[in-house]
Amino acid sequence: MSKEQSFTREDHERRGGVSIRLAATFPMGAAIEEMPELPEPPKAYEVFEHTADVGLHAFGRTLPELFVHAAQGMESLLVPAEQVRAVTSRQITVDGHDTISLLISWLNELVFLFDTEYLLFRNFVIETINETQLTGRAYGEPYDRQRHHLSSAIKAVTWHEAAITRLDEGYQARIIFDL
Repeated sequence: MSKEQSFTREDHERRGGVSIRLAATFPMGAAIEEMPELPEPPKAYEVFEHTADVGLHAFGRTLPELFVHAAQGMESLLVPAEQVRAVTSRQITVDGHDTISLLISWLNELVFLFDTEYLLFRNFVIETINETQLTGRAYGEPYDRQRHHLSSAIKAVTWHEAAITRLDEGYQARIIFDL
C-alpha cells in the first residue's frame, strides 16, 4: 500500500511562504494579458512510496510551472522548505532529447549541486524552456547541520516509470528517486 502526501499552493504558503516565479518567452508584441487564463492545478506535488525508493507526482498548468513544482517536491524530500533561505543562486542550463529527459536532467543537476556544493534550494525560476533545452535559476543556501534537518539523501532521478502527461488543466509528471 502506498502512502501519499499532497501539497497545494496554500500549503506552501503556510509552510514558509515558498515563492514561485515563472518566466516565459513570448513572441514580439505579445502581451501577457492576451494569454488565456488557466485554472489552478489541484496541487503542486504529491509524494508516494515506491519499493525502496520514493516517487513524486508534480503538477503544473504550464511546463515551466511543472518543472518548478517537480524541483520543489524533490527538494522537500531533503529538508522542509521553511528551513531553507534564498541567500545564493545558481544558473542552470540543461539539455535533453525530449521533455521527460529534460525534466530528469533538470532534477539531476539539482542533485549534483547538493552532492558537490551541499546546496539546498527553495525557489526556482524557469527563464527559458523548449522541448530540448531549459535555462533556469535555483535559489537557496548551503547545507547547515545546525539548522537543516536532512530527512533523506537522493542518489539520482531515475528513468523508471518517468512520464509527463498532458491533462486538461495542464501537466502531470511522475518521477522516481533512487535513495
